[in-house]
Amino acid sequence: MNWYLPITIIPGLGMLILSTVTQMLNLSSEINELISKKCSVFQHKISELKIRQLGLLTRANALLYLATGSYVLSGILGFVFKADHTFSFPSIILYLGTILVFIALSLLIIYAFRAVRIRKYQFENNKMEKH
Repeated sequence: MNWYLPITIIPGLGMLILSTVTQMLNLSSEINELISKKCSVFQHKISELKIRQLGLLTRANALLYLATGSYVLSGILGFVFKADHTFSFPSIILYLGTILVFIALSLLIIYAFRAVRIRKYQFENNKMEKH
């Protein structure tokens, strides 16, 4: 393993982290708007669902931070130890970081599907209120 390989992935992870933080801020603003005043039962349910969504984003973001740290550590250890075989300590840390990225991406996919479900639920409730 070349020591610089894990470090070249870090800018991509930075973009994922930036995107996730932006989503967290937007979602947090939506939740704040919903709970800043007395809520209806429906708004309370939506707030509860969105708070769960915020938890998913927070876990995904934490995993992305850990993966970034793993990649940095792997690159530094790869340089220091000049490890070239597949199961060296730096390679194992690289694999761990990659697993963390895939778990985080899975959480982001779950978040996306649930976000659509929440919007659909809001749309259906809005449609029923008008009639």
